[in-house]
Amino acid sequence: MTVHSADLWALLLLAPMAALVASTIFTLTSAVSAARSRRRVCAVLVSASAAGFGVWTINFFQAPRFDGGPWLLLPLGVAIAGQTCALLFTARSEPDTTSTVGSAFSLAAGAEATRFAMLDTLTTQGGLREWAWTGGGFAFAFSAYFAALSIWVNPRRNSSPWAGSLRCLAVFLGAAAILSPNAQTFLEATLNFSVAPMTPERLLGLSAAILGCAVLAVAQTVASCQAKLSERARRNARELDEVHGRLQYLATHDSLTGLPNRQRFKDRLAKAIDDTHGPSRAIAVAIVDFDHFRTLNHSLGHGVGDQALIEIARRISATVSKTATVARWGDDEFAILIDDVAAHLEAQAVARAVRESFEEPLRFNGVEVRVCSTMGISLWPDDGRNSDDLLAHAEVALNIAKGSTGERALFFVPGMTDSMQERLALENDLRRALTSHEFELFYQPQISVRTGKIAAVEALLRWRHPSKGWIGPNSFISLAEETGLIIPLGEWVLREACRQARFWQTEFGVTFPVAVNLSATQFRHQNILQTVDRALTSAGLHPSALEIELTESALMTDPEESAGVLKQLRRMGVGVAIDDFGTGYSSLSYLRRFPIDKLKIDRSFIRELTISRTDESIVQAIVSLARSVGLKVVAEGIESMEQLTLVTRLECDQWQGYHCCPPQSAERFQAMLVDRTETRTGIVAALAALVTRTGDT
Repeated sequence: MTVHSADLWALLLLAPMAALVASTIFTLTSAVSAARSRRRVCAVLVSASAAGFGVWTINFFQAPRFDGGPWLLLPLGVAIAGQTCALLFTARSEPDTTSTVGSAFSLAAGAEATRFAMLDTLTTQGGLREWAWTGGGFAFAFSAYFAALSIWVNPRRNSSPWAGSLRCLAVFLGAAAILSPNAQTFLEATLNFSVAPMTPERLLGLSAAILGCAVLAVAQTVASCQAKLSERARRNARELDEVHGRLQYLATHDSLTGLPNRQRFKDRLAKAIDDTHGPSRAIAVAIVDFDHFRTLNHSLGHGVGDQALIEIARRISATVSKTATVARWGDDEFAILIDDVAAHLEAQAVARAVRESFEEPLRFNGVEVRVCSTMGISLWPDDGRNSDDLLAHAEVALNIAKGSTGERALFFVPGMTDSMQERLALENDLRRALTSHEFELFYQPQISVRTGKIAAVEALLRWRHPSKGWIGPNSFISLAEETGLIIPLGEWVLREACRQARFWQTEFGVTFPVAVNLSATQFRHQNILQTVDRALTSAGLHPSALEIELTESALMTDPEESAGVLKQLRRMGVGVAIDDFGTGYSSLSYLRRFPIDKLKIDRSFIRELTISRTDESIVQAIVSLARSVGLKVVAEGIESMEQLTLVTRLECDQWQGYHCCPPQSAERFQAMLVDRTETRTGIVAALAALVTRTGDT
């Protein structure tokens, strides 16, 4: 075979054209892999047609004949079929060795079959190439295709610093595989060369090659754009998946502690109940509450409160087994799900472990914070057949535990439901009582030990229940604090006490102040100063005629804040007394820092004053302490002459109790008031005579 100059120039086009075909095939492979399933078939057909046309043109230019007729379509069909098989093998989201081998085999066989069809259809001499040459060419093409595809589809190639070089190597190997069927033609071209004019047949082959290059260039451009768009789409899809996953996490977990939230916990509980079969298994649900956590937030700030919650979550999680679920149930409440055969014993162990884990105080910025846990526990199936019943009964047990002074972790028992129903009914009655004017103030005087006259009068709240009669404050004040009703109720007490004091001043000319108790919740309320000022202004009462009584515990929850509020009350002219002194914190060192006027010794020290030398010593010490800082002392709970004699001898300033003056309604107390000119009649005369008899004794 003699190769002329026109053939040689056409042969020189083979190398770049083969590289273009190889690059196009690999790019089309990536584009087809990224295509959606509905469009993948169309993408395969279009891509295979473009790549097959390129392979066909490489073989066509060698021996073009006009008399080939319609048989020219046979080699083109063979080329397209080979490319189609290859793309079908590699058009997977995650190509593997099997797909790479199948694709390489399809590409090599397609190229060789195209060569056979082309030579058999268009040439009249030379026949088919020898089998040895054919086999060697196929083996070389298969090896080159396999190596090129292995490099191209390797996901680590894109992250390699040699990514560009690897891409070029893959294209080079692909081009060598495409040119392998034409190796014999190259060899003959270098050995037998002659100059011949450009004939129409050679011009046709050259034109086909140029047309093939143009088609491949367009296909390469389209495929590259498609690949970039597909990569961007995949990146956007990954980002959307990440955002969706994050949103899903936030919807089912607490953002602060990272624990499952309430809804996630309920879902897991419902699933645990559905998956539990047989009488041998049990499920325990525990709800844990931490006392005085709101006070921690108010005193040290919400930042420290958040740190405390994170540490609390960590300690609880560390105490339970890996199979248990810990969730953030509320502001300062956590829930624990125990799915175990011995759930009752496991719950007892968890309750003990949680309690022990908080024996060590929390530390934040050098400040130690002690928290105390309370736990309510319910068991499946004894305490409920569904998740709602279990959770409700655990809440009931928790509320009972919070109200008790003994055990801090209680298992639900059926009788608790009755007490909670009574509590709920009382709460409803309490809300109704606020609007139905069922509350009334009783008044109990504080008597001067020295003169026997009324030195002050304390306003005491009573509830006239429609069916239960009179109810004392010990039965409903704690409930009012828990439900927040103490704020409107306390405002009413202030307004009514100030109104009554102003009335007595106007009608009877009394000069003694009225004392009103403030709960810790009311004292911590941000509007307490405005509430006091509104009550005084509304009644037209001078601030000196009002005295505020606070317990030690209310003051010592946050001493610094308490001191600030008390100073503002003092600037207003309102008097301040510490009620139930001696039963709260060790606050003696704070007496000089708090702007207060009097101490009221708790009745527990007065009750056994006549038989206990210890109580007598305590009262004497309190009186001495008060004298040293300029405070008055009131002895509460005087019920006998002997007690009155002792507090007189111990030099208390005032006394208060049932011995002479039990709390009574405003009408009865008002009836005992007399004109100031009759100083020895009515209750004043009786009290003065009582003090005189005490002195004689």
